[in-house]
Amino acid sequence: MLTTGMVVPDTNVLLNLYRYHPEARDNQLDVLTGLGERVWAPHQVIAEFWTQRNNVLRDPRGTTATQNELHKLHDQAEKVIRTWTNRLSLDSAEATDLHKALAAGFNHVSEQIAAAHDRGMARYSIDSNLDPVVQRLGAILDGRVGPALPPDEHQAALKEGLRRVEQQIPPGYKDGAKKGTAPAGDYVLWKQIQVEAAARRCAVLFVTGDVKEDWWRLDQGLPIGPRPELVRELLDTAGCALFMVRPDELLRLAGEVLSVEVPAAALADVGRVQQLQQEQDDRDDESEEQEPGWTAAAVDAVLNRLRQEAAVQARAIERAAESDGFISRDEVYRIAGYGADRSLRGFTRPVRRIVAYFQGRGRIPLDAEPLLDAVYDDQSGQAIGFRIPASVAALLSSPADED
Repeated sequence: MLTTGMVVPDTNVLLNLYRYHPEARDNQLDVLTGLGERVWAPHQVIAEFWTQRNNVLRDPRGTTATQNELHKLHDQAEKVIRTWTNRLSLDSAEATDLHKALAAGFNHVSEQIAAAHDRGMARYSIDSNLDPVVQRLGAILDGRVGPALPPDEHQAALKEGLRRVEQQIPPGYKDGAKKGTAPAGDYVLWKQIQVEAAARRCAVLFVTGDVKEDWWRLDQGLPIGPRPELVRELLDTAGCALFMVRPDELLRLAGEVLSVEVPAAALADVGRVQQLQQEQDDRDDESEEQEPGWTAAAVDAVLNRLRQEAAVQARAIERAAESDGFISRDEVYRIAGYGADRSLRGFTRPVRRIVAYFQGRGRIPLDAEPLLDAVYDDQSGQAIGFRIPASVAALLSSPADED
């Protein structure tokens, strides 16, 4: 493939050059240079590269995104501490000390992260002539970028791409959450590959850091080759074979076949960026599959389990839904038949355990409000009742869906 085939880099292969350390970046560019005329970039790849490049340059290694995520976690930690100090009626001075210590720790870590920000790349978005990546790619891809599809074929490709997204046909259906015609971008790229492969009559090696199932055949979550549907389609439309590798595999292969020196550190750096991309893809998949907050299905799952293991808590949640989301201590005693000497300490524990069980399996978001939370008297510190989230009360008080 590296000596007689057509090597096609995906957009992420070019954009990830900004995320590597300089040595690994140069090694990857040396490999592309060594491939010579075998390298060919679809028009769609170059269009996406220029569209997304400035966003990558602003935060090539995700430093700003990491800081933003840290700020969210800080807010969540503040809320947890505040709830706990209120339950204990902790002295305000002690509570303030806790919040100060928490803030100091988060601020220290945030400052350390900020120090690693590669702000020097921002100037490349102002003047691309200063950009070493653009300079090297300009030489590598000179005369090796395919044309755009004719307008009528482009419109037909967009229509077909959106149809495939809707019907979960590869490639590209994992981009369904994108807006407008963006979900069809992978199919436009795929169509351009088919046209060029048919003209060259040679096998295609597609290099991509994308490890989603709409391109790859996965075995226990690991990509082991292109989707069989894509292999068959390229054979049918162009009479050519399709192979796929990730960027680190391309480096290893090139080191063997093209006699390009590829240090172990470069392979490790490329692998690091690939792992980060895969983790991001996994998070995106989870956010697509998991609805925010409580859903009817999630509440139903927890209640069904509670009815088997902690029927009183299940009934308390249902009764709270009938009373604007709150059930009093006395009402809990009535529905449970508890004696006056019975303590309610630990009453919410079975609920928390079962919710945590479903959160661990992705059925409930990790940041969902507590399903059953104690309400304490400010003076005595004793629980006066229990509250459920307003969203849960609304779900339980609405008519059941026939399905």
